[in-house]
Amino acid sequence: MNKIHHLAWHDGVELLDVKFQGHPFGKHSHDSYAIGVIEQGVGGNIYRREKQVLPPRTLSLMNPDELHDGYSISESLKYQTIYITEKSMHDFLGNRIIHGFLEYTAFDVDGLVASSLREIKMRLEKQNHVGWRLAIDSEVTRMLEAVMSRHSRTKQGRTGEEPHAVNVVKDYLNSITTDASGEMGRHSGELITLETLAKLVDLSPNYLLNIFTEHVGVPPYMYWMARRIGMAKRLLVRGWSISRVTYELGFYDQAHFSRAFKKITGITPRQLIWYR
Repeated sequence: MNKIHHLAWHDGVELLDVKFQGHPFGKHSHDSYAIGVIEQGVGGNIYRREKQVLPPRTLSLMNPDELHDGYSISESLKYQTIYITEKSMHDFLGNRIIHGFLEYTAFDVDGLVASSLREIKMRLEKQNHVGWRLAIDSEVTRMLEAVMSRHSRTKQGRTGEEPHAVNVVKDYLNSITTDASGEMGRHSGELITLETLAKLVDLSPNYLLNIFTEHVGVPPYMYWMARRIGMAKRLLVRGWSISRVTYELGFYDQAHFSRAFKKITGITPRQLIWYR
């Protein structure tokens, strides 16, 4: 099913996920940057008066207000595009000078854009847990850093020595998972975003993501997930049911919890054996 996912907590950020035949898009432009990737089939467009052929894994890189159309050359075409206004681009990447794309097509060499857009889509469709916005913001930031540094003159952000800021964020994530006595922390239920964490230390979300990942080795969402899984093990050993742990720790459902648990521990929650 064709969809546009609108990220309402940002200014003009949307994810288009479509599969179509023929020539559904006439000439038009966007007031935002557009980063798209062909997943299946062969697409085409007329851009700057030139016909473009876009095979699978081709990136379509559009600057704001660039006139273009879009059509399928193959029997059908499946692709995803993320639209980001200039304001949101600055919000994600910090106060850097944003330069437009130098090229309007490129190859998704390592599959980073395709995998990022699939991850974002999955998070949007399973958003009933407290960390879903944090996961999405982190993935969008990571993708934008790569795309803009590879395909524009926008310089990649430099990380500095900010151990205090990193420790503040770690302490916060620890506190909403485990309290001082080792019991389960009490979180207000408010959704946590990268911006939430950045405001704690008065840094831009992008800069915080970079320095946290550099110092800790993983982004904030993955760090927090590891803390939650650690608490989950302790609760399961105490005799809590899987369904109760899933609910209390804010996972989307038991399948989401089991996947996260196995990714970190190598086993499923049901394979955890304890002795009294």
